[in-house]
Amino acid sequence: MVRKIIKDEAINYLRKAEEFISSAQDNLTKMRPNAAGFDATQAIINANDALTIYFLEKRASKDHREAIKLHVDVIRITSDSSCRNIIRNALEVRSAVGYLGESISHSKAATLVRSAIKFVDWVKRCIK
Repeated sequence: MVRKIIKDEAINYLRKAEEFISSAQDNLTKMRPNAAGFDATQAIINANDALTIYFLEKRASKDHREAIKLHVDVIRITSDSSCRNIIRNALEVRSAVGYLGESISHSKAATLVRSAIKFVDWVKRCIK
């Protein structure tokens, strides 16, 4: 179920996203690709929450399909779908690594971290 959250909370979710990016980068450096990938996906999720809170005053609950739906709702407002695939990919990886017990390579984790940085930067530009 989608949760209603006041627009002012968006910045808190963006701060969390930045914290998870930092953790993802640290885990990548320390050769912990699963932790790096998981942290990168969490950064993307938190940044998406910031985005949807800012534009819709809503955030997804634990259902990743809600996160995608809300993201698409924001795209309708901003007309910018440039990072749509990043969130979709991140949620797929999150499910595989976090819930299905799969592992990811260092290379895949590095790609995810770069994607997370791009996504968070994009959200920052959107919610200026």
